[in-house]
Amino acid sequence: MIIKEKGVLENSQAYFHTPSNIAKSLFFYLTCAGHFYCGEGYCVERQQHDSFLLMSVKKGSGLLKYNEKSIHLKSGDMVLLNCHRYHLYQSNNWETQWIHFSGNITDAYFQLIHDKLGCVIPIKKQSIVLELLNEIIDSFANNTPISEPLVSCHIQRILAELLQLPATEVVKSKTSSSIILSSINFIRANYHKKLALDDLATHVNISPYHFSRLFKKETGYSPYEYITITRLNQAKSLLKTTDLTIKEIAFSVGFNSESNFVTCFKKHGDVTPSKFRTTSV
Repeated sequence: MIIKEKGVLENSQAYFHTPSNIAKSLFFYLTCAGHFYCGEGYCVERQQHDSFLLMSVKKGSGLLKYNEKSIHLKSGDMVLLNCHRYHLYQSNNWETQWIHFSGNITDAYFQLIHDKLGCVIPIKKQSIVLELLNEIIDSFANNTPISEPLVSCHIQRILAELLQLPATEVVKSKTSSSIILSSINFIRANYHKKLALDDLATHVNISPYHFSRLFKKETGYSPYEYITITRLNQAKSLLKTTDLTIKEIAFSVGFNSESNFVTCFKKHGDVTPSKFRTTSV
């Protein structure tokens, strides 16, 4: 569908989709998608719009205003917005691909990504994110029937890939990724010992507050949660591959008592260690 809108140039296309009730209750779903070529007169300003926007700037540049910040957009940037909030974006002769989408857990997914990466994310040209976005738009452009379950999978994969990207924050000339990788390796080598936040922060030579914040941003876990998960994963391996008692396993992976181990194990897996040991993989 050709769009007649100020600043939208020839060859631009927009496509609209009315999601089924099943899609709205179960899936991530599209409301519209497009491939735009825009001049300097193109500007979108909204107080509120009932969707989320994912937009790839393929060529050119522009401006985004969101969360009381003004951000310069350039080729290679991916924009992810919660359009329920005020936003403005305008072209400086750009080419973009975009989708408006929603779904039951979109807000929570968006917040995870936004807290870690912000709303403008540099994307490599070979990224699977761009491939999936292009597949979604091509399905409209080729006039093929829209598979709502497949589109939902594509959207979820895009969000998951974005969530896995490293944060761009730099601390003391080290990238955040190298700091977190070093601390993760330290945890894996020492999970069976008593580990405190100060120990981890000292290992990477930053403050405990900064480390805790950065670790959560990069991994999605607090340092304590990651230590616990590491201990539980090792305990599961021992339960399946050794004849060690529950108490022996508890102490060998770093818990200070058998009862704490059992409580924590059940909290994270809904079964006791004994039940897990006898359950088929």
